[in-house]
Amino acid sequence: MIRQISAAACDFLSATSAMYFYPDKPWLATAHLGNLITQLSRGGYRAAHPLATALPPEPQLAPSLSGEEDNVEEVDKESATFASSELIHTSSLLGAEGTDEDTFLLSDILSTSRSALERPRVRPQQKSQLTQEVLERLRDIVNKGDPMTRYIEFVQVGQGGFGTVYKAIDPVSGNVVALKKMPLRKRSRKELVINEIQVMKENRHPNIVNYIDSYLVDEDLWLVMEYVDGGTLTSVLIRVFMEERMIAAISRECLKALDFLHSKNVIHRDVKSDNILLGMDGSVKLTDFGLCAQLTSERNTRCTVLGSPYWVAPEILKRKEYDTQVDIWALGIVAIEMLEGEPPYFRESPLQAQRLIAHNRYPPLRMPSKMSVLFHAFLHSCLDTDPSLRWTARELLEHPFLKTAMSLSVLPEAIRIARKICQGMETICANSEENQE
Repeated sequence: MIRQISAAACDFLSATSAMYFYPDKPWLATAHLGNLITQLSRGGYRAAHPLATALPPEPQLAPSLSGEEDNVEEVDKESATFASSELIHTSSLLGAEGTDEDTFLLSDILSTSRSALERPRVRPQQKSQLTQEVLERLRDIVNKGDPMTRYIEFVQVGQGGFGTVYKAIDPVSGNVVALKKMPLRKRSRKELVINEIQVMKENRHPNIVNYIDSYLVDEDLWLVMEYVDGGTLTSVLIRVFMEERMIAAISRECLKALDFLHSKNVIHRDVKSDNILLGMDGSVKLTDFGLCAQLTSERNTRCTVLGSPYWVAPEILKRKEYDTQVDIWALGIVAIEMLEGEPPYFRESPLQAQRLIAHNRYPPLRMPSKMSVLFHAFLHSCLDTDPSLRWTARELLEHPFLKTAMSLSVLPEAIRIARKICQGMETICANSEENQE
C-alpha cells in the first residue's frame, strides 16, 4: 500500500510537471488518480534485459470489429446505451490462425440507436447481386492473369481467417514480394476490398507497405505488395523490452505514415502492432488497409462500428461520427503496447474491453511512476476521450517526446534478439515434448 501511495504521489508530480511544460494544454494533467494506482502484480513486466527468456504470454491476434454499414443519417451525440440483442462479428483481415469470419460474435454492443435492429434482413438474391457487382468492379481495376504463374518460389509466411500470405520472387526484377490471397467468399463486406485497392494504388509513402499489383482468380483476390523482412511489431514487443527512446522512434515513423494518409483524407481504422511491419534496414511501415475509409468534402466523417476491440477509439464504440483522429487514439494504445507488451484491457474479453474503453476516461497503466513526464504527455496528447482535443499527426510529429527518439539502426538487432528468443522457446517446448514421450 505504501508503494502504491508513493507511486500515486510521483504521478501527481508528473501531472503537475506536465502542466508546467504545457500551460496551454491543461487537460494533459487531468487523468484521474484511479488510473495511476493500478495493480502492479497484474501480468508482470518483461525483463529489462532484452536477452532475458522470461516472456509474457503470447498474445493472440486481435480480431477487428467488422461492423455495420455506415449510417448516413444524423448520429445521436448522447452517451451510448447497451443493445443486448444486437450482434456484431469480429475478425481482422487475416485474423487468428484457423478461424473464419463468423467465429467471433459479440452479443452486446455499445449503441446509440436500435434502428439497425429494425432493418429487414438482406435476401440471398440481393447478396448474390452485390457479390456479382463487386466482382465486376474488381475485374476493372485488377490485373489480368494468375500470380502463381507470374511469380516464383512461393513460401507461405502467414495464415488467418481472411486468407494466406506468401512471399515470392519476381523473376523479372529479382525482388522479393509479399502476396496476400483473400477468398472473397469469406468477406461479409466485399466492397471494402475495392476501397483497399484504390487507396493503396493512390497513396505511396516510405512508411507505408506499398502496393505493387492485384489479381482476381475465380473469387480469390490477390494483393501483391512490397515485402518487409523484419516481421510485425507485435513479434518484437512481446519478447524484447522497449525503452522509451525506441518507442519514440517507432511512434515517429508511424506518425509520418498517418500524417500522409490524413492529409489525403484517409482513415486507416485498424492501427495496431499487428499492422506495423519492421524491416531489417530499420524501416517502419504501416500495412493492412482492409478497413480504411476515404473521406470527401461531402462526407467528412464516418460512423461505422469498425476497428480492433483493444485499439478502437471510444467515439467509434459510442456510435458518434468520427474522423482521422481515431487513428491517433489507436497509436497511443500502440505506444502503451510497446511499453507493456500488450494493450490495456487485453486480459479482458473483447466485449468487456469495449465497455471499459467507452466508459473510462483514460486507459490504465501498469507502472505509470516509471514513465517519463514527456511520455505521459505524449500519451495524453493521443488519448483524450474528446477527439477535438487530441493532437493531430502533424502536431504530434513536433511533440517533445519524439525528440528523444534513438536511431532506427537499433531495430535490426531488436528483431534478431526477438527471433533468437522465439527459437529458444520453440526448442525448449520441443525438448519438453520429447521428454514426455
